Amino acid sequence: MFYKDYDNAREPLTAVCEKNDGFQCFRLAELYQQGRGGPVDLAKAAEVYEKSCANDYPEACERRSDMAREGTGTPQIELEFAKKACAGGRPAACTRAGQQLHAGRGVEADLTQAIEMYQSGCKLGDIDGCTGVGDLLFSQDSADAKMRGVNAYINACVGHSAYGCFKAAIAFHDGTGTKRDVAKAEQHFAKACEWQIDDACHVVKQLSASGGKPVELELTTKVAELGAGGLQARDMACRMVEQGEPALAKVVAGVAKGKDSLDSCAKEGAALAVRWEFEDGKLLQAKVVGKAPKKVKECVAYVLRKKAKFSHSGACSAVFLVGDPDGAAKSLAARANAPADDGRVHVRMSAEDEE
Repeated sequence: MFYKDYDNAREPLTAVCEKNDGFQCFRLAELYQQGRGGPVDLAKAAEVYEKSCANDYPEACERRSDMAREGTGTPQIELEFAKKACAGGRPAACTRAGQQLHAGRGVEADLTQAIEMYQSGCKLGDIDGCTGVGDLLFSQDSADAKMRGVNAYINACVGHSAYGCFKAAIAFHDGTGTKRDVAKAEQHFAKACEWQIDDACHVVKQLSASGGKPVELELTTKVAELGAGGLQARDMACRMVEQGEPALAKVVAGVAKGKDSLDSCAKEGAALAVRWEFEDGKLLQAKVVGKAPKKVKECVAYVLRKKAKFSHSGACSAVFLVGDPDGAAKSLAARANAPADDGRVHVRMSAEDEE
């Protein structure tokens, strides 16, 4: 009788909750959390969610964990109730517990437990759990761990994770954690490309142009902040055969060969977004993108053409801090920063698409 009568529901729900009805306690906690039928009372909501959780209502455990993560409670409470929710079959809670243990956010980092939590989430159908456990296992040295990591990526791919498809494709191509299978690699790269992973689309073209011959995959490495040769770069990304931060540092050092001239392009200081491509050590093109005076854009492109030195091939983008350091810092602060991208694209499919 009080299912939609929020104004008068607190009292009857309280009476039923006192009889240890987990579901009704959950509904009562929602009223306190949302301010229905009375003022918002987060402390009371947390208390009643805990009671609901104790009476075998896993969604309440998850909700209590969420509240702790949002500030009503400690990281320890967040993890405690995420684990309880996971044990009750809540897949996202398993994954969030794995993420917290993986990062050591407010608790001691524990990769073994993180793997267990991610794995539980994956088994319950959470694709972020699959990619999480895939990353942790695949980064280990043992052949068994890498094999399990590949299987997790495959499960993520089946669950429509473009990132999972992409990582599985690399494993099949390189024969890491699984038998080398170029045909399966091509299939997984194609699926990841279909789901908007740019590197996958690039590799599809690489493999198509190779005529069946072995190729070294050109993949993207990203780093938020990097300095070399006196030049500072932010939000840098390079697609090259060489991967990792040391490879990017070499590229920055190559650009830094013209640092003094770059500083002269914008003496008052600027944070300039630049894209450039090079092949066999030769610069193919370079340009400043976004807002900047035409003279500055032309100057930077000229300096890169004349003074930058590279020893390999690639395509890069970065925000370079040039000119007066204080001015460059102010320019950087003024830039609109896009949300961080973990590269994990998941595609939610309709029932029709599944068929």
